[in-house]
Amino acid sequence: MMRMEHQTFDQERALYGSHDLLVRNCSFDGPADGESAFKECSGIQVEHSFFNLRYPFWHDHGLTIRDCELTDQCRAALWYSDHITIEDT
Repeated sequence: MMRMEHQTFDQERALYGSHDLLVRNCSFDGPADGESAFKECSGIQVEHSFFNLRYPFWHDHGLTIRDCELTDQCRAALWYSDHITIEDT
């Protein structure tokens, strides 16, 4: 499983099509105001991360979101996704 830690993403579809990825202590926020950071992804684990952009998870399969913060800017945070676990978020 690939890991990404301590990074900031603000571009549209920042991690589009990613598979088997652990994202930890990252921020999805910034001036580019991108949307759909995780679109058409599978096997994604996100921990201790901050989301402040629109539609963070679209068409994802096998998604775990743990100890994260999603602000009210994350309109429709989960679209057309399945097999989702959300804990302490």
